[in-house]
Amino acid sequence: MSTVHPFEWFLINAAREFRDGEVTFVGFHWPMVAARIARHLHAPDLVVVYECGIVEDRLTPQLSTSPSDLRAAVGAPMCGGSMDALYSWLGRGRVARTFLEAPIVDRRGNVNTTVVGDYDRPTVRLPGSGGGTELGSLGRGLVLLSTGDRARAYPERVDYVTSPGHLSGPGERERLGYPAGRGPEVLLTPLGRLTFDSREGFVPAALRPGVSWQEARACFRWLREEPGELSELPEPTAEEVAATRHVLREAREMRYRLPADLPA
Repeated sequence: MSTVHPFEWFLINAAREFRDGEVTFVGFHWPMVAARIARHLHAPDLVVVYECGIVEDRLTPQLSTSPSDLRAAVGAPMCGGSMDALYSWLGRGRVARTFLEAPIVDRRGNVNTTVVGDYDRPTVRLPGSGGGTELGSLGRGLVLLSTGDRARAYPERVDYVTSPGHLSGPGERERLGYPAGRGPEVLLTPLGRLTFDSREGFVPAALRPGVSWQEARACFRWLREEPGELSELPEPTAEEVAATRHVLREAREMRYRLPADLPA
């Protein structure tokens, strides 16, 4: 097998999180790509709910560019509206797992897609929430996907909480009235898979082969002590690599912005 690019590793790792036949709420961008890879592999009967109200229960002829892209509606059993998706499906707990892109995320899973720096005079103004606030607030089994491999994507505390994670610490979500038993559980990055610990925040569960603890510590600066034993992610199979590269070719055709060094 040819060398697997870290971004391909990231998508394969994300695709492994999807479960066949499960009702899953999928947010914009890389979660959509990962769900499509999973459909090609082990989850052909995955049921995907998009924030615009489309429910997708099969592999569509083309990759969608966004949740509002009507390519996702081809053969769909339901085409509703955002209120249907965010409250009738997500809010009422009819979704087993939720996938949300998290370009800037802190140790407690709070996601910033609003501003970098001061809100009134930001260094960078970001695109905003979309449905991300509802996904962070209401989503069951929340999995965050971040393509960042530098510390700036993983601050101790985000400048602005667009999508709430576990906020400042244990019990704060419940105190503020968020549904019990929700909040981010998994963070997937090109370096590996992290899981949430109520005391420490996100901690590595398994790193990509070849990634050292020192590299992880340099990226996730909130990490305290090296664990006694740290697992490695399972090597991708030839089938996983082939499916991922097939979907990435579709993404390139649909003008997704891919890493510059990703093989064509």
